[in-house]
Amino acid sequence: MRIAYCFITTVFYYLLYPYLYFRILKKKECPLRYQEKLGVSLKVRNDGYLIWFHCSSIGELKSIFPIIDHYLKKNQILVTTSTLGSNEVFQKKYYNTNNIIHQYAPIDSPQIIKKFFKKWKPNIIFFTESEIWPNQIFYAKNNNIPIILLNARISNKSFIKWKLIKNSMNKILNCFDLILCQSNESTDYFNYFGTNNIKMLGNLKFIASEDFEKKEENLNLQKKLIFIALSTHPSEEEFCIKIHTSLKSQYPNLLTIIIPRHINRIPEIQKVIINSNLNFLIAESLDNFESNTDILIINSYGNTKKILKSSKYVFIGGSLVKHGGQNPIEVANNNSLIFHGPYVHNFSEIYDFLNKENIAFQINSVSELIDQLKEKFNNYQNKNIKEKIIKMGDEILSSIIKKLDQYIVN
Repeated sequence: MRIAYCFITTVFYYLLYPYLYFRILKKKECPLRYQEKLGVSLKVRNDGYLIWFHCSSIGELKSIFPIIDHYLKKNQILVTTSTLGSNEVFQKKYYNTNNIIHQYAPIDSPQIIKKFFKKWKPNIIFFTESEIWPNQIFYAKNNNIPIILLNARISNKSFIKWKLIKNSMNKILNCFDLILCQSNESTDYFNYFGTNNIKMLGNLKFIASEDFEKKEENLNLQKKLIFIALSTHPSEEEFCIKIHTSLKSQYPNLLTIIIPRHINRIPEIQKVIINSNLNFLIAESLDNFESNTDILIINSYGNTKKILKSSKYVFIGGSLVKHGGQNPIEVANNNSLIFHGPYVHNFSEIYDFLNKENIAFQINSVSELIDQLKEKFNNYQNKNIKEKIIKMGDEILSSIIKKLDQYIVN
């Protein structure tokens, strides 16, 4: 399997320019920085010890902010991510911060990986969740570079696929010096492949990163009853627009804020709203909010945490479709009530905890969410879950840092 994968990714290298150009046209790649994915960068590595953190997108990046912040005090940090949104979030937090560099993640082709490693020369590597790239892993192993998998996760769907190549997965996973699993389920899945380097110290997504956002102050907003649809996927925006239409007559001051998971989908969301005859606005934040707006669509990634502070009623997307949900901890830290669909298997343990605390509520239809919102609008009770989450997160972070310190040599 390893030889076949290496051959395929070697050949794929020669197709990458048209592939990336096509993604640029689709606004899924940065036209000025796409070559970073080919291992080409104008940024400079300083002398000394360098820690490389890699994660895929926004959720994974936010989950490791506390760990990055801890090691940034004394180390040079390289962070790689794969998406435009994750870069925006990174720049928002670390703009003009010394000793930390962001690059788009190198594509796992042998030609690119060799070039990337020769430039950056990482002393230790931290991958997150399901970011398991064989060429990068074997290159690090062959060059005696420690590699750790943070908040490791295997979905049931991936586990079924990986079972078909059990021996290959055993060789890949045993290249890791340490695998820190985020749940008991994932621990069981990793153990199936015969790995002996697994620990379960808790889910990083329980850890609250530094709250560097301030609450939006807007006189028009103070007059509004605000419902937020966060990280929505296709069909979920239409679902929430129907909710707004049904509630508008009873709650004329209702404002629905839609924060799509991928902002390149805004044109198709816009078409749905036009057909609903509602007033809508597309903006980066709430600064230019208009008082007659029914639906506000947020077309940026960096202001989400600040916007969440404006509402106690939040629907979290990726849960009415078979995506597996999005992380609800950031919303729960705002002591907001959370509504979600049935598909939250990516965060099942977190949602189980929040459901038991009566912070999160599963809904399966438009009518169910309408009934839930009416009840909560008319009888909101503040649920102070934030302190409990912070305590849990602090304990997890302390345990993980203590473990990781055993591998940091500088």
